Amino acid sequence: MHCVILAGGNGTRFWPLSRKKHPKQLLKIIGDESMLQITVNRLAKLPTTEEIYIITREELRATIKKEIKGVKEENIIIEPSAKNTAPAIALMCLSISIKHPDSVVGIFPSDHLIVGHKQFEKSITTANQIAIKENMLLTIGIEPSFPSTAYGYIQYENEEKDGGFHVKTFAEKPHENLANRFIKSGDFLWNAGMFIWKAKYFLQEAEKYMPELFHCLMKIKKNIIEDISYSHIW
Repeated sequence: MHCVILAGGNGTRFWPLSRKKHPKQLLKIIGDESMLQITVNRLAKLPTTEEIYIITREELRATIKKEIKGVKEENIIIEPSAKNTAPAIALMCLSISIKHPDSVVGIFPSDHLIVGHKQFEKSITTANQIAIKENMLLTIGIEPSFPSTAYGYIQYENEEKDGGFHVKTFAEKPHENLANRFIKSGDFLWNAGMFIWKAKYFLQEAEKYMPELFHCLMKIKKNIIEDISYSHIW
């Protein structure tokens, strides 16, 4: 699995500790390592991990290169411009699919605290196995411990298949009464913002459901292939 860490955010909700040039993912909030380094370490321990990538913005390139260990310099990818989550994910899936056409890609936030690595490893390994066998877009849910209004939610079907469940619907951050209803229903999870799928299948779905984004990706793909060809000649 090619693991992609999304690390381009400004960390505005963690201000004033978080600043534009040193956002939340680079802060040592827990222990002696930054949240981004903790994430890299966590993914490096997974038996399914083949490569780790970080996608970020230009202003953070030098700091990440200097402070983060365990990621190849060429795997620190810079967004052409900040366009939020979906375009960043799409750019990485495109880039990885060109070099590794049949690869599975895992998408991970840069600022999670995860207690219990064995359970995390089991969830990611299961999702990776499903993604290899099936053309599916998989997401990871967290069993909620209280009716949070700060998280998105995933409603899922009760019938288990291959260790996973089909999604019924996604819900954005709810108001308190609705969050309580989600918890009482017993079929809602917190949305972890982690996704696993074949890169080429994601691009197929992007063409169908996000055609404008896909059109931009095809322009970028032409440039990437030309760059690869040029490098090969030299």
